[in-house]
Amino acid sequence: MRRQVRGLQDVYGEVPTTSALELRDFGEAAAGFSPDVAGSRRRNQGNGTEVAATYVVSNTNPTGWPFLGNNTHSGLFIIPDDGDPEGRFLYDPSGSYRAPEIGSGHALHGPDVSPEDYLNYQLRDGPSVTIRRYPTTPEEEAEIIKRSDDAGGGGDVDCTYLVSGAIEGIGPFREVQQTMWPVGLDNQLRRLKKHVGEASDPESLRRLLSK
Repeated sequence: MRRQVRGLQDVYGEVPTTSALELRDFGEAAAGFSPDVAGSRRRNQGNGTEVAATYVVSNTNPTGWPFLGNNTHSGLFIIPDDGDPEGRFLYDPSGSYRAPEIGSGHALHGPDVSPEDYLNYQLRDGPSVTIRRYPTTPEEEAEIIKRSDDAGGGGDVDCTYLVSGAIEGIGPFREVQQTMWPVGLDNQLRRLKKHVGEASDPESLRRLLSK
């Protein structure tokens, strides 16, 4: 297995039987740079607001641990609408994704961010992976990145806690509440219906990225 279990009783206490945290390797707090993500963006023709796109990744495949359920992992990435690869950002807290140049806080900035590669990595766990796209302004995007960099990689089972904390209360995520459980965050996002598209395989992701 790619996941490691260390000190679960100390982290969880009483663990719900219907959901769980992702169990992945973890690093130290991020010390990498934060690029200027408030540059030019394609303007939304409806209201003239500059927009980017934030994508939240929900991996709800079985963990292999009966008491942990289907809560495998949560992550996020940001792709600027102006096409500038330097503005790309990926956050994989508590994750074992190993892309070139990824920081110790499991954050990756710049051209090495590959949404397709990240999706394919998550699909190794099984087909139950959903990527939802949300329109976000450069200011909202910058706040998500700042929160992610400030929080860093976290501990072994903090993926959803840190991802939900990074987006909580921001723009289309205004009603999101921070949670420890990947399935819980996935259910919140599904109920809110604030996303403008979703993907679950490489082909649908390519279409989503091209919108």
